[in-house]
Amino acid sequence: MKKWLVFLSILIVSVAVFLRFFRLGEVPVSLYWDEIAMLVDARSVAETALDMHGNSMWQAIFPSYGDYKLPVYIWFASLSVKLFGASEWSLRLPSAIAGVSTVIMGFLLAKELFNSSFINLNLGLKKSETKKTANLQKIFFALLVAGVIAISPWSVMFSRTAFEGHLAQFFVSLSVLFILKQKKHWSWGLLATFFGSLATYTYFSVRFLWPVLFVMTTLLFVWQNRKESIFKKIILLLILPLSLYFISLQPMLKSPLYAASNQFRLSTVSILNMENWPVVANKYKLQAGNNLLDKVTYHPYVLMGRELVKNYSDNMSFDFLFFSGDDNLRHGTGNHGLFLWIFIPSFIYGWYTLFQKHWKQGLLLLVWWIFALLPASVPETTPHALRSLNALMPLSLLIGWGSYRLFFDLNKINIFKKKINGKLNKLYLIFLAGIIIVIGAVVYDFSFYLFNKCPATSASSWQDGYKEVASIIWQEKEGRDTVFVQPFDSRFHLWVMGYQMPVSEFSETKFENWVPSKLSKNIVFEPFDWAKVLTMEPKVVLAGKKEEIDLQLELSPVQPTWYKEVKTADGDTPFVVIYFEK
Repeated sequence: MKKWLVFLSILIVSVAVFLRFFRLGEVPVSLYWDEIAMLVDARSVAETALDMHGNSMWQAIFPSYGDYKLPVYIWFASLSVKLFGASEWSLRLPSAIAGVSTVIMGFLLAKELFNSSFINLNLGLKKSETKKTANLQKIFFALLVAGVIAISPWSVMFSRTAFEGHLAQFFVSLSVLFILKQKKHWSWGLLATFFGSLATYTYFSVRFLWPVLFVMTTLLFVWQNRKESIFKKIILLLILPLSLYFISLQPMLKSPLYAASNQFRLSTVSILNMENWPVVANKYKLQAGNNLLDKVTYHPYVLMGRELVKNYSDNMSFDFLFFSGDDNLRHGTGNHGLFLWIFIPSFIYGWYTLFQKHWKQGLLLLVWWIFALLPASVPETTPHALRSLNALMPLSLLIGWGSYRLFFDLNKINIFKKKINGKLNKLYLIFLAGIIIVIGAVVYDFSFYLFNKCPATSASSWQDGYKEVASIIWQEKEGRDTVFVQPFDSRFHLWVMGYQMPVSEFSETKFENWVPSKLSKNIVFEPFDWAKVLTMEPKVVLAGKKEEIDLQLELSPVQPTWYKEVKTADGDTPFVVIYFEK
């Protein structure tokens, strides 16, 4: 392989590792609700093989704090915690590894999916050029795809947080790679089914995507390459793997928590429940005249469909993809799109060139994108970077293809040619240097913002300060009669359990609706009765929102012995912990 390709490979992997592992436990600045809940279960599984509620680690659905998590990420995190101890870094390690692995997977998928495009489909290669030359071009294209993923804010952000959806998208991509390998032998489909099932047990929405992706990929790229009879192909390539997949889902479907988990997710405001559609439809029909056309135009399903199309357009908008991204600062920087803006020309040109001669690849990537966006387009809150995360790979493949074709086609124009009349073209060198400088500047801007600005700008989104409050009250609980935690978040107990509380005490904790009223005998989660401040117990610690406690202290006849403020990365002091001693 050419030395410059080796250098490019090392550079891409190095950048990918740096952006995902540098200060992994510090950026983002803290664990958010779902992360800390997984840390609690991971600690418990690592020590006892039971979850925080005393259930077996092999359950299909973990109840967690009442949001019902799938098990795969927790299993991986428990292994990480077992090896490296309980910390932000160890919890996020599986996601960071999945992030680097996704970069490598992009390379492998690009080579497999576009394998014939560099020989049979004649991308300008002369007949005299060898298969080796075509292979070098294929490697260059695959490296471009890997490079797109390596510096994508979408991939980087989710590689640095313990989001189950990020690990799931890697398993989905790995599954697609094995589906394509069915061209060599049908048994690869069984391995694809295994990773499809693993992805489904990692993130709920995969169950709506994977069967479609499996059938589509098999029919487009495998079916014609297999020499068996039609009947045998139907059995081996479709019925057998799909049957095994749906059989593998039975533990999830039969879980006593499955109905509750569905109800929890359906409780989110979505196009299904955001309006009483029959009532709205009747209102519109009556206002319009209620003729036959009005009945069709304002049918409830038509109105829901229009809302779905609007949500899809939000998730497909250029602003979301390339400029601002998700305004939820747990899903992005708030200052960058899912992909860097320099890839806009590649995105447009990729779609244009794909459907000219490579319609199969284009159709697969389009269907993959559309179905990946479905879980992000049904809820009312759009756009949504997490729920659409399964679109990372198809869009990266597309952008990588567009980048390759732009590079290749521009080289046909004289001013961009590497050599003119056998001499090195200076304009080509200037153009190439300009591209490298722009890419470097944009990546630097993103990485600088991520590591220097985001910890402060996103502190409140990551529940910064919760860990310190949990640490203070745990240290101060010894020798105190009661530690009152003034309710400010029903999930705050997870920070105490995740960082401070010994796992051996989990079994002694009583939960009601997945929330404890007391931890470790004297930490209670209930309002402090300020009316009884004069007759309270001799030694009392109180933690809560600073503004609420300060307001009560202004009226209180008793002032605390000491008063500790908790400062967050954005400079705010949202919490205080105080101590009363008679």
